[in-house]
Amino acid sequence: MIDVYCLDGKLTKGDFGKIEQYLGKPLWIDITGITKEDADKLKDLFNLHPLTAEDLHNSPVRIKVEEFNDYLLCVFYGIKKVKTIDLIELDFVLGKDFLITNHRKELDSIKELKQNEDKIENQMRKGTDFLFHKILDMEVDNFSPALESLDDEIEKIEEEATKDPKPKLLSEILKLKRLVVHVKKVVMPQREKIGFLAKNEYKHISKKAIPYFRDIYDHSIRVSDTIDNYREAIGNAFDAYMSAVSNNMNEVMKVLSIIATIALPLTVVSGIYGTNFTVLPGQTFAYGFWVMVSVMVVMCVVMIYYFRKKKWI
Repeated sequence: MIDVYCLDGKLTKGDFGKIEQYLGKPLWIDITGITKEDADKLKDLFNLHPLTAEDLHNSPVRIKVEEFNDYLLCVFYGIKKVKTIDLIELDFVLGKDFLITNHRKELDSIKELKQNEDKIENQMRKGTDFLFHKILDMEVDNFSPALESLDDEIEKIEEEATKDPKPKLLSEILKLKRLVVHVKKVVMPQREKIGFLAKNEYKHISKKAIPYFRDIYDHSIRVSDTIDNYREAIGNAFDAYMSAVSNNMNEVMKVLSIIATIALPLTVVSGIYGTNFTVLPGQTFAYGFWVMVSVMVVMCVVMIYYFRKKKWI
């Protein structure tokens, strides 16, 4: 799907098939699911480098900011939370009077922006660099609410790890850890590249727009700090789980050790009176068996009392 917005006195929603008639006027071309033919057409219309056309068509592409003679190419990632977190590549091609945005899946921020054409017109009147800032700002801000669900999951896992550390909980912790690492691999380089836009001068970004990109950079720092906190929290949850499992194992081993310790003297007594000697003390006594059992019971009671007094059980 391709949407074309042209600012010619007022905002007009155009047709990509007739895009030649809009050239020279402020343009925003938003593409969802670009084809090779679309990329080649954009290359010819806007004098894009063949490698840029290739980056638009191929996915995924590493996060980057590259300046060419006639435009600025930026590759960032947006985020979408449905059942799980999905990172979606978002390409920007910013020229003197045009902005091309390209993404494989629909992004909520762009969808929301398209529903408010007055906002689009207002940004385009300031310049396509301001429209670029607006879209990027919305996408970076979307990371915070999307990542809030991770906070709830981590708290739930930490609680379960201390109360009932089931084996399946370990797989949930590792799954969450992999997800956070995956997001971190995007957030950290993205923060760095946004910093380039905020700190360096590019001819297609006006000096008036630079302070706004500094604001996005601050937001990206906050997102990266949040991810670092989540990673640390997951590490703590893992440690709590392993500690709880270890404590449970220690309790089991303690009980088994106590049982073995109590059973040891009983085994000695029963072993002695189970030998094949013809003469044993009390062998001819009518109640000898019950005396032996009583002695064994008394030994058990005395040992349990001693263990409790020592607070071993």
